[in-house]
Amino acid sequence: MLDRTGVKHTEMKQLNIFDDISPHKLHRKDDPETSKEAAYSVPLSKRRAFVLNLIEEAGAKGITIREMTKQFPDMSSSSITSRPNELEKLELIFYAGDKRDGSRIIRHIKHKTNPQ
Repeated sequence: MLDRTGVKHTEMKQLNIFDDISPHKLHRKDDPETSKEAAYSVPLSKRRAFVLNLIEEAGAKGITIREMTKQFPDMSSSSITSRPNELEKLELIFYAGDKRDGSRIIRHIKHKTNPQ
């Protein structure tokens, strides 16, 4: 069905940053039991929101995964390193292609400029 602008709308479920991913999707069948236990114990939506907040606080200069893990050495690195991929799929962050100290710089979507 077309709307007034002539754009076709599809039935798509909007992803929410606060929706948790099903734990069975966070481990492989042949993973050790400890990995499976961890998949069922981690509140991913809180981790995702935490990382998004770090990226947003970095402003237009952005932040790298290395910088985030350095800021929070007591947090397991995997709690931070997997979240940008999820946030990028949700179109909340982006990579412009630039790097700092060999790591890709991540920016909040509000800092993305649209070419005219």
